This record gives sequence, structure tokens and C-alpha cells, in this order.
Amino acid sequence: MKEFLFLKNGLQSLQWSTRFVYTLFLVFSLAGYAVMIALAAQRSGFSTASIATYYAGDGAQYPKTPGELLEVTHFHLFSMPLLLFVQGHLFLMTSWPRRLKIALVVAAFVGAALDLAAPWCVLYVSRDLAFVKILARCLLGPPLVAFTLVPLRDMWWPTSGERDPDPRRASRLGVE
Repeated sequence: MKEFLFLKNGLQSLQWSTRFVYTLFLVFSLAGYAVMIALAAQRSGFSTASIATYYAGDGAQYPKTPGELLEVTHFHLFSMPLLLFVQGHLFLMTSWPRRLKIALVVAAFVGAALDLAAPWCVLYVSRDLAFVKILARCLLGPPLVAFTLVPLRDMWWPTSGERDPDPRRASRLGVE
């Protein structure tokens, strides 16, 4: 953790081993997002009608039970904040403008909250609230992609002027 205190050149200043492990984490996250999109397409779809049917049911499909929603909500209430914390933390150390970074972090957390609330709203308030799930995906998706790709770029492909001018310091930190 000490190396995070002295990031003279952002994430590029991290030791090679730290960048390596974060890279593995981010690559696995990207794979998880691809699976998440496939799962959403297969289960609830991307239209308000298919989302409403998935959660509230119709003549041919049963609605989700409170137990099913509680199980999914419980798991995601623990996992989503942790994922957003780690990835948001890395993203906040990137070279992007501060206001944009803060806006994306807020959008991600709001999107996650809406994503958790949407099934409950569809099932217990109105099928017409299925748009909340789409809104949640729109708020959550782009930040998640940025939270993975931007740190990867900053760690491994710095723009001109981001390289450490002191090669002795770079070699001590394990930076090429």
C-alpha cells in the first residue's frame, strides 16, 4: 500500500508486480462483464417488455418469488460495492480529468443501486418500471468498461510525458 502514496506518474509508477496483478484482476473483470451481457441477453433481454416478463411473469412464465429476489439482492449488495470500490479506486488514480472520474464513479454506484431496485419495482410496483433496469444498465455499463480499460492503458501504455524521467527511480520501482 505504501507505493500508492508516491505515484509520481500515476499508475505507471506502480511496481511491475502490482501492475501485473491488477491487470489480471481487470482482465477477469472484463470477462465477467462479457458473461454478464450474455446472461442478461439470455434471461431478461434488453427491452422493457422482456424485462417486465422476466421479473413479473406473464401467462406462460411465473413471476420471480420474493426469495429469488432476496437471494440475488443479498449477493449483489455485498459484491457490487466491493467491485466498484476496487475498480473505482484504480480508476480515480488514472490520468482522466477529475470531474469526469468522479461523475463516472457516482454513475456506477447509482446504476448499481438502480439495478438492485429495478426487479423489486417491476414485481411490486408496476411492470412499467422495467425501464429502470435499462437506465441502470446505461449508468453502470460505461463506467465499468472505463474502470477496466483506462487503468490498463495508464499502467502499460502511458502517453508522452507520463514516463518517469529518472530511470534509476523507475528501475527501483520495477517499471520498464
